[in-house]
Amino acid sequence: MRSLRALFVTVVIISLMGCKTTQPTRPLENYTNDDRFINQSSTIRIPIRLNIQELENSLNQQLGDALYQDDNLNDGDKMKVIARKDGTIKITTEGSTISYQVPLDLWIQYDVGLGKVEATGRLNLDFSTVYAIGHDWKLATQTNLQSHEWKERPRLKVAGMSIPVQSIANLILNRSTATISNSIDTMVANAFKLDETVAEAWELMFNPYEISPEYQTWLLVNPTDLGMTPIKTENGNMEATIIVQSKPELRFGPKPAANPIIKLPDFEYRMLNESAEEGFQIFLDATLPYEEAERLTRQSIKGERFEQGSRHVVVEDIELFGQGNNLVINLLLSGSYKGHIYLTGEPVFNPRRNRIEVEDLEYTLDSKNFLLRSAAWLAKGTLKKKLQENMDYLMDYNLADAQKQMQEQLQDYEISPGVKLQGALEELNIYNAYLTTDGIKVLMSLKGDLGVIVDGLSDFGM
Repeated sequence: MRSLRALFVTVVIISLMGCKTTQPTRPLENYTNDDRFINQSSTIRIPIRLNIQELENSLNQQLGDALYQDDNLNDGDKMKVIARKDGTIKITTEGSTISYQVPLDLWIQYDVGLGKVEATGRLNLDFSTVYAIGHDWKLATQTNLQSHEWKERPRLKVAGMSIPVQSIANLILNRSTATISNSIDTMVANAFKLDETVAEAWELMFNPYEISPEYQTWLLVNPTDLGMTPIKTENGNMEATIIVQSKPELRFGPKPAANPIIKLPDFEYRMLNESAEEGFQIFLDATLPYEEAERLTRQSIKGERFEQGSRHVVVEDIELFGQGNNLVINLLLSGSYKGHIYLTGEPVFNPRRNRIEVEDLEYTLDSKNFLLRSAAWLAKGTLKKKLQENMDYLMDYNLADAQKQMQEQLQDYEISPGVKLQGALEELNIYNAYLTTDGIKVLMSLKGDLGVIVDGLSDFGM
């Protein structure tokens, strides 16, 4: 009886042990916070260039031919006057002042009492525009007449008659100056809606920007501050630099949600750090969600068949999650072995290849012990090697393709009519990777040059 009882206990223990070994134990999912991986702030320097010749062309087109016309002889001055452009309006710049020379061709009809006489003349008017930018980014201009010069004083077409040249000059200056000054200020205000342009660009930087539809790559700029350097004149251009402080991110997979928009910072002049490198250097957190990583991995490994002799397994599905800073790979297999097995490896940076790799990918201890007892052939087969290659490719996830796509976008991207973004992405460097509840984060930086070119100003309407 005692021996029968001992036999029963032994059978129960063996049965319980058998139940424990039907499947390897699933590793616990957990994530650690590591202060080493704080997202760095990036400074993006965007040079803005306005060609003075384009501004001059636009001004000549906007102001048209007839700049001033007075058709009333009975308004107290006894004159009719038509002032037309006598050639091209010329622009020069110095500091924060824009100067214009406006050549006028004059036709004058004067009532001398006994009749009407006509005269013609030519006059240069010199205007200057000063500008200021308010805290709300509004560009304010004020154009005033600085001087005038007769190139050809009015001459009567009737001999022996004279007309008051100074009165004509005063009339033309008083009447035409306001008209031309207002036209210049209106043209500049409509062509350079700085407040609207900056506000629109600021909001757009909070939206996900699709870099690559093919690889489902999205950029979130996440701006935190904005400023501009004083405008200067150089090489026939008016130039300034927009300075954006930001914490950009790259996201892979479906379109991520837009980040909450923070208030546009008040306008402030900023000085460039001359010791800083030209162009831009952006530090990025590139997040690859586990769901997207699983989708990509399934494309290359799901359905793969691994054989040894008469035995085989087929990969049915894969799950990825984190345990500390180790990536856990949960494989669901069918065939000679039906069930789950688990592998882990740590994402590390390989500086020689400038990419992230999964280091020391191994079966978990429980999975390894289980396989040695139940499917030793699988533990020694090619499954782990194939998975290692796949994980290394995954961590290198199309970064070269993302760089190519971004480069194409920067070559000649039209933001709005007459405003183009031009640049070159020169380097993409990777620093490290870590695991979060959201997915696999890769720290990287982008280096390159970026500029905003404003041209075709004649397309801007009044």
